[in-house]
Amino acid sequence: MKEQTILLILLIAALAVTLWLYFLKAKKQIQYKGDERWNMIQLKANNTANISNWVLIILFIVLPLVMDGETTFTLQRVITFGLIYIGIRNLIELTATVYFDRKL
Repeated sequence: MKEQTILLILLIAALAVTLWLYFLKAKKQIQYKGDERWNMIQLKANNTANISNWVLIILFIVLPLVMDGETTFTLQRVITFGLIYIGIRNLIELTATVYFDRKL
């Protein structure tokens, strides 16, 4: 039961971060009117968030080597982990967007 509660909290946090990212991007798009500075901020933030894709690829390579051969995942569990991963990636992009917005 604790595992389900933790996953639920992580899913809600992923949803909150994703919505916050999209609202921030919409607000800044209107504020900067799509100028070159805003495009550069988005490009740098997206490049920073794409690092998480490399981490996921390495995880897919290393995980089968470390896991027990009889461990199985249900489709629902894989989808849940995928949604949490998207939330983490959006958190990285949100943090990078705020950082580069203040820096540039």
